[in-house]
Amino acid sequence: MKMTKAPYLLMLLLLVFAGCSKDDSAAEKDPAKSKEYTLRAVGPDGVTGNVTFTEKSDGTTSAFVEISKLADKTPHPVFIYYNDEAKGGEVAITLNTIDCDCQSATTEVSKLDNGVRITYQELINFNGHIKVHQSETDMENIIAQGNIGSNVN
Repeated sequence: MKMTKAPYLLMLLLLVFAGCSKDDSAAEKDPAKSKEYTLRAVGPDGVTGNVTFTEKSDGTTSAFVEISKLADKTPHPVFIYYNDEAKGGEVAITLNTIDCDCQSATTEVSKLDNGVRITYQELINFNGHIKVHQSETDMENIIAQGNIGSNVN
């Protein structure tokens, strides 16, 4: 009788150990790196939000921008600018426009607008800030903004 239970026990142990893979344990040891920055309201509408940079396996970055309290259905352009908010600067990276139905947008970032490559690590240390604009026809009106990278206190 003991001989007939042994193969079942051995099979059960093999199934348990076969269910574990090196990929699973590697993912637990090295989860995706991410960094979140706050976007504060500019103006009376009270639009706030955040941007989350997540490192991809190839060293590039997924930039997820989410805003809240939108009162209109206008798409909102989003850009990363050089320097901090107070100093201002030129556009460094054009992000995808925020769709008002879902109030968010994701952009895969691997280069600055001038073609220079940028990694996740370089982006989270970047001397810059983000601005969310009212609309493509009203770029002067900023509805939310926030410093990123080396400019965050």
